[in-house]
Amino acid sequence: MVISVSEAVRYTAAALKSISDEADREARLIVAHLSGCEPNRLIISSAAVDTEDIDPIVEKRRQGVPLQYIFGRWWFYDNEFLVGEGVLIPRQDTELLVETGLELIKGLKFPRVIDLCSGSGCIGISIACERPDARVVALEKYDAAFGYLQKNIEHIGAENVKAVKADVLEKPFGEYDLIVCNPPYIPNGDKGELSPEVLNEPHTALFGGEDGLFFYREITRLWKSALKNGGRLAFEVGIKEADLVARILESEGFTQISFKTDLIGIQRVVFGTVNSL
Repeated sequence: MVISVSEAVRYTAAALKSISDEADREARLIVAHLSGCEPNRLIISSAAVDTEDIDPIVEKRRQGVPLQYIFGRWWFYDNEFLVGEGVLIPRQDTELLVETGLELIKGLKFPRVIDLCSGSGCIGISIACERPDARVVALEKYDAAFGYLQKNIEHIGAENVKAVKADVLEKPFGEYDLIVCNPPYIPNGDKGELSPEVLNEPHTALFGGEDGLFFYREITRLWKSALKNGGRLAFEVGIKEADLVARILESEGFTQISFKTDLIGIQRVVFGTVNSL
């Protein structure tokens, strides 16, 4: 049945009520996706949508499939990233790590940057787009995520990003002004508290050991040697992890350790400086 976009929003929201706490928002996004309209212009659109196109999406949502996977793309830092099963979905929280990284290389000419645990590449590619003079390496271990990383470099046209398939826990390489990383940081025991949508994302990108800090410890220990004198290491961190990660940086000899707080007051980024002299 073909209906107007306004009717389609109501139809979709009603179908999603028992599935999602954000049924109205999701309904607008789904109808916008199907109609080709921007979500904020649906109210004035004369487009129409077939309910036969809506129903399969609602069914996938009932199965816990994230909207981002259904759409196959998601916006992050003004760029459209391709996403799907096997890659972590870019989140707005992570934009603060991009902003911090850009601040830390401000004033440097031709900075060398590496994005560890790169996934979709949203962090490294976003930095590269803002700093065309930067040389960015995006490191990712897993096949599915690495495939999306390669696609996104091409899709966005980030010619100054090099994708490298490697394990972050193996021997470091290169010499960098900045390392950025959004590692797996959810404690293993918190699995039962996560939504079905989050659990559809790759667990290798979510869980960071018993205390959630395994990758912070190992990356700080291993990769400090890949930083130039005065180089910076910047992490995204989970809720209540900022002080613990700061202590890890301090224990490995980092100085000038600082925090960045997100819009709702959570310390979301921790960074420090390595001084080898």
